[in-house]
Amino acid sequence: MPILSQQEYQPVIMNWRLTEVHGWGLVGVHTCLHLLRTGGAPFLYEYPDLATMRPDTQAKIGALCGASTRLHDLVNAYKAKGQRLFVENSVCMYALGNQMQPNFAEQPFFGKRNIGVGAFTETNLGPQAVADSLSYDRVVIHSTFNKQVLADYGIESECVFQGIDPTEVSPGPRTGRFGDRFVVFSGGKLEFRKGQDIVVAAFRAFHQRHPDALLVTAWGNFWPQFALTLAESPHLQVRPGFNASTGYADVPGWLLANGLPEGSFIDLGFLTREKIAPTLRDCDLGVFPNRCEPGTNLVAMEAMACGMPVILSANTGHLDLIGPDRTYALTRQSPVSDPGDSRRYWGESDVEELLETMEFAYQNRDDASAKGQAAADWVLGNRRWDQFAAEFVETCAR
Repeated sequence: MPILSQQEYQPVIMNWRLTEVHGWGLVGVHTCLHLLRTGGAPFLYEYPDLATMRPDTQAKIGALCGASTRLHDLVNAYKAKGQRLFVENSVCMYALGNQMQPNFAEQPFFGKRNIGVGAFTETNLGPQAVADSLSYDRVVIHSTFNKQVLADYGIESECVFQGIDPTEVSPGPRTGRFGDRFVVFSGGKLEFRKGQDIVVAAFRAFHQRHPDALLVTAWGNFWPQFALTLAESPHLQVRPGFNASTGYADVPGWLLANGLPEGSFIDLGFLTREKIAPTLRDCDLGVFPNRCEPGTNLVAMEAMACGMPVILSANTGHLDLIGPDRTYALTRQSPVSDPGDSRRYWGESDVEELLETMEFAYQNRDDASAKGQAAADWVLGNRRWDQFAAEFVETCAR
């Protein structure tokens, strides 16, 4: 394979699409940027979503597109002959699904080292999922929760924590756009797993106590069908509907239907990268009563990096973020309804505990501010993308 082999470097190939709008895409983006900074050789099997990227990143990742096209053409040429492409001396990284699929033998190309990369929420791994996991030279995941699930099935894995980019998110001045209101932020794609119904139930009671409170949401979901999973909520009567013109969930209509009054919330939908930090810096408290996080919750980490005090559910991936000096924790965790035995280790946060914790932060602004500063110091020191990428590449290549 002339474009990749017979070189002095070791090619690193990723088989998923790079973007700056979700965790998988950001893992790839920052891995590529690390390799480019350190003289590595990243190659992309899928054409990147350049339109989502900041201009500087777009230019660097865009320079890889020519080789990506040639790699794709070579893979297709080998497929036509009923063969798989072998990329000499390469490390190949493959994104795996919720059941750790596909098997290595189903991948269209392979290299010297072949790494399955997982981030999954389902805990009922079947025999095929176990076999698929074991078919790779190594499995890398992004939380101790995922590591524990794999260990339950006798699968060894390496855990490398995702991060934030300090050039994007860090403490800074407020814009004052929300005036003197007490601003509660909730972010993450709208779905049952993320627990937005718990946020709504708690904030509804909180706003009755404190009419100056404002809920700011960034619940945009590029897979709007997942919003329908909120029909499973034990807390709200009305599930989300959809905006006929956009096809996305009608968040304002859903909030109104579930008892939040006009003027008590602002829905921001999708936040572009340049808007994330200014928005987070303008908020007083972040609430994340998520039922499950396969990683460590990128939105929560970005909020912490901006100095926002956060309330985190004490379950799954959040356990890798929580610390008594830097976060508030929802410790009253009960099992989540689990008819398919796929939600082991998930947690149902208590609405009253969330309300109590919000009240404490409202009444004790100095304590909340100190937690926010400690959170920023910890995340910026321990959960950066450059740290992740260096460890990720080393773990996959060794």
